[in-house]
Amino acid sequence: MKQFFVFALVLLFASSAAAQRFEAPRASGREHGGLFAVPRGVAGEVAKTARDFATFRDKQWEILTFAQIGAASADAETSLYNLRNDPSIREIGVSRFLIGSRPDAHKYIAAGLVEIMVEATAGHYLRNHGPVQKWYWRAIWTLPQSFSLYEHTQASIHNSQVTLSCDAAGQQCH
Repeated sequence: MKQFFVFALVLLFASSAAAQRFEAPRASGREHGGLFAVPRGVAGEVAKTARDFATFRDKQWEILTFAQIGAASADAETSLYNLRNDPSIREIGVSRFLIGSRPDAHKYIAAGLVEIMVEATAGHYLRNHGPVQKWYWRAIWTLPQSFSLYEHTQASIHNSQVTLSCDAAGQQCH
């Protein structure tokens, strides 16, 4: 019974201590930037990313971004080569929902720009807005671009090893 009494006494004091907290009154009137706060923040981060990309401020992030651009370009080039030289080949990845089963170079360029911009901005944000003193955070910022780099490298290797059923001129399809 004594333990229950001590427990009840602790709960009573804890709740009364919480009741003594005061909150500052909120200013009346319109809240500034409530609706556009998130889009403004995203646009600001995209602008910072573009500035850092153009001025070479962060070498590690820059190298990862160039590697990602190279892997995506190799993937697009090998895919386009296969699509041009064999009419039976179709795009089968998840990207086919965005660019179609037989995309042209324009669709690859547009989708690649959007993908790389989103992942580079995410990596830039994680690198500059995280607890950098933590050991695990030093590698987390690389994840968005590293997954893309791996996926595009694997896809370009796969595309280069596809056996076409037509010759290089697009004739004699089997």
